Amino acid sequence: RPLLVPFATVTAAAALVVASLFAVQADRTRDELDGARDRAREIAHVLAAPDARATSRADERGRGIGVVASAAEGRAVITLSGYGEPPGDRVHQLWLVRPGAVPRSLGLLDGDTPLTASGLDRSSTSLAVTVEPGGGSVRPTSSPVVQLTLESVGFGE
Repeated sequence: RPLLVPFATVTAAAALVVASLFAVQADRTRDELDGARDRAREIAHVLAAPDARATSRADERGRGIGVVASAAEGRAVITLSGYGEPPGDRVHQLWLVRPGAVPRSLGLLDGDTPLTASGLDRSSTSLAVTVEPGGGSVRPTSSPVVQLTLESVGFGE
């Protein structure tokens, strides 16, 4: 009996640790699912807009950018394909370009995961993607790897 008490105590402690790890993982998974659900809802909102229009651009190597935008909503869903991950701790950053204005960051692109951007207005002329230091930049620090005019989706008027 004296040997069973320490064994039972260690077993109970191990079970608590395992249960705690499962609880933490369940919370993390729930947060990830909530985030994915929110992104899907934002994308669906843009795609369902009555004035939603699509355009894309690809280079000779097949790398491209695609946009579905709603001028009425001032929102767009942007995807980048074929560019892969930038080297080191660099990231792809999306910029809104308007005449006479400093480019405004619309966020960081994560591989081929769609990014929903808001705050576009009819004077928005193009979207540009640059390679920036990890975490992004306040202003573009490099030339665009791809740029797409927005005229065909109702902007730039």
